[in-house]
Amino acid sequence: MHTIRFKLKVTKSDACEIDRRFRSLCHIHNVLVKHAIKLLKKLERDPEYSALKQEYCEILSKSQQTTSDEKQRKELSRDMDRIRKDIGLTEYGLQSYIKVCGKQFRKQVSSQQVQKEAQRVWKGVEKVLFGNGKKLRYKKPDEMMTIGGKSNLNGAKFDKKKRSVSWLGLHLACKAPRREKDIAYMKESLSTDISYCEIARKMFAGGWHYYVIVYLKGPAPRKERKVGKGVTGIDMGTSIMAAVSDETAVLQELAPESNKYNHKIEKLLRQMDISRRNSNPEKYNEDGTINRKNHEQWNRTKGYDRKFRQLKTLYRKKAAYIKQSHLETIYQLLKVSNEFITENMDYKALQKRGKHTERSEKGSKVTVKNKKGSNKPVYKEIRKYKRKKRFGKSLNDRVPGMFLELLERRSEIYGGQVHYVDTWKYKASQYDHVKDMYIKAPLNQREKEVGGRKVQRDLYSAYLLKNADEEYKQPDRKKCVESYKRFLKLQDQEIERMKEQGISKKYCYGF
Repeated sequence: MHTIRFKLKVTKSDACEIDRRFRSLCHIHNVLVKHAIKLLKKLERDPEYSALKQEYCEILSKSQQTTSDEKQRKELSRDMDRIRKDIGLTEYGLQSYIKVCGKQFRKQVSSQQVQKEAQRVWKGVEKVLFGNGKKLRYKKPDEMMTIGGKSNLNGAKFDKKKRSVSWLGLHLACKAPRREKDIAYMKESLSTDISYCEIARKMFAGGWHYYVIVYLKGPAPRKERKVGKGVTGIDMGTSIMAAVSDETAVLQELAPESNKYNHKIEKLLRQMDISRRNSNPEKYNEDGTINRKNHEQWNRTKGYDRKFRQLKTLYRKKAAYIKQSHLETIYQLLKVSNEFITENMDYKALQKRGKHTERSEKGSKVTVKNKKGSNKPVYKEIRKYKRKKRFGKSLNDRVPGMFLELLERRSEIYGGQVHYVDTWKYKASQYDHVKDMYIKAPLNQREKEVGGRKVQRDLYSAYLLKNADEEYKQPDRKKCVESYKRFLKLQDQEIERMKEQGISKKYCYGF
């Protein structure tokens, strides 16, 4: 399945009606979330379910599981599933519950669009029940960005011939693409059957722009591109990417210009905070904190709304820039090879703050007053607390997870694949193929010595990933020894090129 997007021609009256429908779906979403939260709390208070869950976790915690343990685990899973069905905490239970509320808005959203929203809420419930989700969250009307569908016969229906959308009394024409490449791509895509379509919106400085996203059966049409054949090792960091193949070595920063959006966003947030405080003085305490006892509605001025639209526009532009920057880098990598080997990183874990409060091992001497009254200085050793901050800001600006996702999709389109190795077992950043041993190095050390030569740490890790064994479990030492001289030559060329162009960051590259 693939998608194609068209911008909708919308009048002022059409825009008001579409906005009204987004608000209706937002209300339906929040009703579902409220109901699901009640069911989750009911499930927590159920003594039978708690006992089954505890027994299930005890079996999972065992290092070695026998066949009898697996049978018992399946039985416990069936019993817990039965309890969830009895209270209505299932996907179909949520869909049947929201039918009554959906009938109130049947002139604005169709039955299948309501069911699709119930599916989205159920995905959040699954994360809370079976994943690492903590709680369900309500949505504001401005946060509702799409109205989904399940078929092209109910709700929003796309007409291929007229290139228009009919949606419960609304008839919206689509804007045709201008470039010849896009027109050819559109015709080839629309030659296949339509699965369903959804209505989406994006914020611009002047207001919302509306789109229809058509989901089509079959793979996407291939665009003509020069794609090489070979293997490339990719070492993904939180802000930089290193890639090594038989022909090239690449070391570059991901989305290097994303910081320019951050400065504008911070400036707007300060202006919005001042405006909000001036128009809502009763909502704040004397010390500047929010008065939680005041439950009146917040006042929003026209200037605040204008800045809010500008803020959402900046967020949209930043996300579009990061994606475009990633795609440009990916297409450059595809020119060299279509097979990629990289580490399977958990970037969400890197976003979280540290839980434990610890003091640093190094101490610093500080002069303090002598209590005895003498003029002799007294020195006291102080050990500061370690920082709990992680890589949240860097990951927000660079989004390496999106890079790997886009790389996986594009490589599959052109007959390639992305292979993932286990980070904890492979240890690409610690291995030394000359000594054939693992040597741990601190994170701020960006260079290391291998075989009497200094190598850039990220490039060398990408080189080791490229020379993985057939099972992608560990580096193939024989391959590393054979191609090491070629790697050194490629590395020196890349570093020399970067220095000539004035690209340097000591804490990232080591130069």
